[in-house]
Amino acid sequence: MPYITDERLKSYLDTNQLHREQLSLAILSLDKRFSDVRPRHPRGGPDGGRDIEALFRGSQHAYGAVGFANQADDSEEKKKRIQSKFRDDLASALASDPKPEVFVFITNINLTLGEKNELELGARVKGIVHCEIFDRERLRIALDSPDGFSVRFQYLGIPLSEAEQASFFAKWGDDINSVISTGFQKVQRTLDHLLFLQEAMNSLSSLQVTFELNRVYKAEDIGHFRAFCSLYMKEPKLNILSILFGSTDKADRFREDISPDSRDTRTGIKFGIAGAQWEQYLDEYTSNNEEAHEKYKQVGSSSSVGMNEVRFITIKYYKDSFIRFFPVVSLRDIDEAMFLPFLNKSLAEKVKCIHVFSNGYKLVEASRDCFYVDETSFNPSIPEVFDELELNDHWVRIRPNRSSAFVISFSNEVPQRMFVSQQTQNSLPTRSQRY
Repeated sequence: MPYITDERLKSYLDTNQLHREQLSLAILSLDKRFSDVRPRHPRGGPDGGRDIEALFRGSQHAYGAVGFANQADDSEEKKKRIQSKFRDDLASALASDPKPEVFVFITNINLTLGEKNELELGARVKGIVHCEIFDRERLRIALDSPDGFSVRFQYLGIPLSEAEQASFFAKWGDDINSVISTGFQKVQRTLDHLLFLQEAMNSLSSLQVTFELNRVYKAEDIGHFRAFCSLYMKEPKLNILSILFGSTDKADRFREDISPDSRDTRTGIKFGIAGAQWEQYLDEYTSNNEEAHEKYKQVGSSSSVGMNEVRFITIKYYKDSFIRFFPVVSLRDIDEAMFLPFLNKSLAEKVKCIHVFSNGYKLVEASRDCFYVDETSFNPSIPEVFDELELNDHWVRIRPNRSSAFVISFSNEVPQRMFVSQQTQNSLPTRSQRY
């Protein structure tokens, strides 16, 4: 194989100056001391003896010149011609602006050590800080190494032997697999994003916020709790400016169909959970009546059994129904919406992570190192009066570390689909099978 490479370097690229320059550039790029290696004329053409530009050791400006001979035979005549070309190209490089600090000469003629030293010394005398000559033997060594196998095949048409293939994949196999895998992952992420954008046009059936606690608690350790969330739309839709939803104890607390005297008033998450949701409308927000600015209309409530052990507390804004009589906002309408959870202090201190779901997608996950508990006093404007004993465990807000509120952004973070669609089964014969 070394013999084949040497012979191809002598004459395989005769008269093909473009491929000679591209081969030289590729070989120089293999040398880790050179970076930002680029051709001065990518498709060939007059370049004033400066075929390649690069940086040497990250900072020194370098020019490279290519001096290939047709039917190279290392005769004295060919050597004198190449040495003359070296001096001409060096003079052209020194006359350029900016003046290079490094000069590289690439040739397919073999030069002796003394001949190379003489040329390099002449370059240093004229002000070049560093000069290197890549003669044919040095090119062959680079091309017959695992790093150069692909360059050799591309420009000299020399295939890899079995031993070279083993050497090549031993060095680059993991990197190649990584590139392929990364490419497929990028394609998959793009497809996932397109699928989400399509499904985001569907009506918003539910918006669920789950508070994951830092461990499993007994119901008695939780007792009375309040977990609510407000969400403000980036752009009002169907006259809805914001929504408010949440859960607390006393299962019948929000039930308008049950008289106050008949409601279950037992305190604590063990005995039941009450849920409710409200909507704030744009026309009321813009009303001249100042009190209307924080006025919400209740649009749903729920009651559920309690919990003996608590690891997750979930609150939900629910708009799904057997028959949808009125239009509702779509999932995409909450893009760039801001949301802010607020809880009773003792519960907020137990929160380990916040998960936000909608329409089978996970929209947000915020771990404990991403948020903090804001104990500043505030009025949550929840349309329900809690008694003084309950409010002794005062309201607090959970805020992200770098902002005043969490933001749902479908461009910054692609939601994760939490389900796999099943394909409909078909037991009927295909059309071609029926005839």
